[in-house]
Amino acid sequence: MKNNKRNLFIISVLFIMMSITGITPAFAAEDAIPSISIEVILNNDGSALITEIWEVRGVYSGTEYYKALHNMDGMSVHSLKVWDESGIQFKALENWDTSLSREEKAGTSGILKTSEGYELCWGIGSYGDREYTIQYTLEGLVKNYGDYAGFYHRFISDLSSAPESIYIKISMEDTSLTKDNARIWGYGFQGEVEISKDGILKVFSSEALGRRDYVNVLSRFDKELFPLAATANMSFEQLQESAENDNSDIDFIVLFIALAIVLIVIVFTHAFFHSRYKLADGTSVRLQGKEHIYSTCIPLNGSIPAVYSAMKLLRKEIPYENLIGAYLIRWQKAGYISIEERELKESNKEEEKEEAITFRLDATPTEIVEQRLFNYLMDYADQDGILLKSVVEESAEELYDKLTDWAIDVKKEGRRELINLNLAAKDTKGILRFTATGFDQAVQILGLKEYLMEMHRPNEKGDSFTELWGDYLVFAALFDMGERVLESMKNLEPEYFGTFSRMYGCNAYSMMYLMNRTNHITSATTPNISGTGGSTSSFGGGGFSGGGGGGSR
Repeated sequence: MKNNKRNLFIISVLFIMMSITGITPAFAAEDAIPSISIEVILNNDGSALITEIWEVRGVYSGTEYYKALHNMDGMSVHSLKVWDESGIQFKALENWDTSLSREEKAGTSGILKTSEGYELCWGIGSYGDREYTIQYTLEGLVKNYGDYAGFYHRFISDLSSAPESIYIKISMEDTSLTKDNARIWGYGFQGEVEISKDGILKVFSSEALGRRDYVNVLSRFDKELFPLAATANMSFEQLQESAENDNSDIDFIVLFIALAIVLIVIVFTHAFFHSRYKLADGTSVRLQGKEHIYSTCIPLNGSIPAVYSAMKLLRKEIPYENLIGAYLIRWQKAGYISIEERELKESNKEEEKEEAITFRLDATPTEIVEQRLFNYLMDYADQDGILLKSVVEESAEELYDKLTDWAIDVKKEGRRELINLNLAAKDTKGILRFTATGFDQAVQILGLKEYLMEMHRPNEKGDSFTELWGDYLVFAALFDMGERVLESMKNLEPEYFGTFSRMYGCNAYSMMYLMNRTNHITSATTPNISGTGGSTSSFGGGGFSGGGGGGSR
């Protein structure tokens, strides 16, 4: 018990400290998840047929939804089925590929095996208000604990948006669950549990769940109801003690709250000073209150290096993959390259294709940092000027060193531009800082990022600024929101979107794949260092199964 408290204490401290250092949860890609309803039908072998209905409001980004199932020791999941609000069943794929585009994932579903368990995945399809029904079989949910049968499972965990309401009903097909043969407890949310007169165990929330809320359910049954259930290596009393220790140690909670208050003070102190920026003349300014200023103007004359360096001075990092993506989008429109799918000549499979960059040798960039990137990538192209994504992946370790050095050069070039424009200067200690004018220009960069984030919402004047779309798309790639911005453009001005697409050698349909292909290629430049080894931890059957998060991504 003490070890569990200590581990929870350490994890809690680490979580808060990660928040201090800037590691934050992913933002939701929908306005809300009004409700999730779950029906669990238990079988006498301990398996369960689970059906979930997710009501989702205002989906505006992402390519897929998923539900993670972790802590699955002795358990497995199969037979995933998904339907949308129209009643159409999605096509089940044997292998799920998270890197596919939204269009490619539409109408499909699949199970992804991970090092931590499973992820049930399905394509978002069209944006807007959606309803998804997912059904799957969970083997080994109920176990035989010797004295009783039962389970301790997390049905709802940290999703992209916390559900506003949840409802769970648990039943057996040919047996009524009553106070004589069953018990139920709930943890992690405001609500109630009950054994209803119709022989069903019910769980429901009484108020909207918060970001840190979850829904853990502990159930106990007469073991005769599950004669074929797998045997656990502990008693139900130990399982229940584990659940109670996880959720109701008041003394520890008081201690944790006291620590949290101290850490919150540290967080706010850090946030206060982190939001302050010292200018070249020695004065200080704060960003607070300026993050949500909208700007539709192209910042710093559209210079990628200047914007990249300005974001670094704002202490906002941009991965070099995004930097490459911004240039690839700009080059596509300029006619230096085309990004498309190529048939693999040596493939044994018919019509197998792969993303590739095709270089035009009669037109090349003129800026020095652009030329360096262009030449680096050209070095790996074949004699026809074609660079396959697989070649990039094979050369990733070698490319990584070159591209990280190149990103440093881009930053240096951007700094020179900021100095030449009197937007930055060195202070008395030789540290490069914004001038007052430069800081105002940097705020406009954040304003453009905010505008692109909300571009799917038409402005009051109804102006879509189509003459700036080319630059918008470049900076959308830099800010890692290219697919989202393309979707917004298509919805705002569907007729002009076709004209805009032709500037990139695409039609309105294929244009939606352009950013996805670009992302695939830029991601391939990062070497895979994750490995396949490692260790896992076990709670001896005492911890809850399920959990692990989910939602849109």
